Amino acid sequence: MTQGTTGSSAAKFVTISAKNKHTIVRLDAVAIGPREAAIVTGEVSQAILTATKGKCLVIDLSRTVSLSSMGLGLCVDIRNRAVDAGLRPILAGMNIQLADLFRMMRVDRLFTITSSAIELERLLH
Repeated sequence: MTQGTTGSSAAKFVTISAKNKHTIVRLDAVAIGPREAAIVTGEVSQAILTATKGKCLVIDLSRTVSLSSMGLGLCVDIRNRAVDAGLRPILAGMNIQLADLFRMMRVDRLFTITSSAIELERLLH
């Protein structure tokens, strides 16, 4: 399941897929600011509505280098929507700067954070 059509503005910023009935939200923009956050929110909201209950929602930040306050707020918003839908929120693929930002803002406490692809695979099986 991949959302976003070629040529749409959302396709530039987010890829949504499923793996073992878990929803994977990969942020594709290098920097997530107010514009990107607003577009991604709409796409992810739709994906959460159709997600399998009791599974995980992974926010993959492996392609993202920086988050503005709106980008950080986007991650918290996605997390809150996921929890409301009965999904376990997981952060994956963060670089050291993003991990430090999440820790500094104490947002890391809201997520299960994976530090490697192997750890993420283990959680998704």
